Amino acid sequence: VKFSNHAVERMTSRGIHFGPDSIQRLNEAVNRAAAKGSKDTLVLMDEAALIVSVKNKTVVTVMDKTALKENVFTNIDS
Repeated sequence: VKFSNHAVERMTSRGIHFGPDSIQRLNEAVNRAAAKGSKDTLVLMDEAALIVSVKNKTVVTVMDKTALKENVFTNIDS
């Protein structure tokens, strides 16, 4: 899984970091979504939510836990 420039900017501005274990879990989640035919998916991890383009295996954006409370997610199918 790779991160778009936008996602990297969001992670930097929000102080979000992913270690090797988190990246492995993210890869597994994206692979499960791909196996189910997803195109764009919302992945919820410990303290963050990630919108991922499954086809491109690219994290499009990242939000921290506090930003999740009033957010509406669009253009995802899983």
